Amino acid sequence: MTPSQRARRPRTSPRREPGEVYDDGSYRKAICRVCKKLGIPVWFPNQLRHSAATEIRHRFGLEASQAVLGHSELGTSQIYSKVDQKTAYRIMAEVG
Repeated sequence: MTPSQRARRPRTSPRREPGEVYDDGSYRKAICRVCKKLGIPVWFPNQLRHSAATEIRHRFGLEASQAVLGHSELGTSQIYSKVDQKTAYRIMAEVG
């Protein structure tokens, strides 16, 4: 806490009570604020999930990605994990 924050008078009736931990929305907003403040590209925590899903799909297949992500439908996992074009090119080079 900064000295100026410590010196402030507490609100008599805050709009909401602060939580003990970040929830999904507050975590996303905090990352967004920091990115803008530092002048770096804004990213969102869900991008980490998409990246992990793509890596798992690349290494272990779509069904493994579905299992790790906990999706009941395979189509949902296809949306989350991007198709690896490099693997497709390598396979086609081997097949002919």
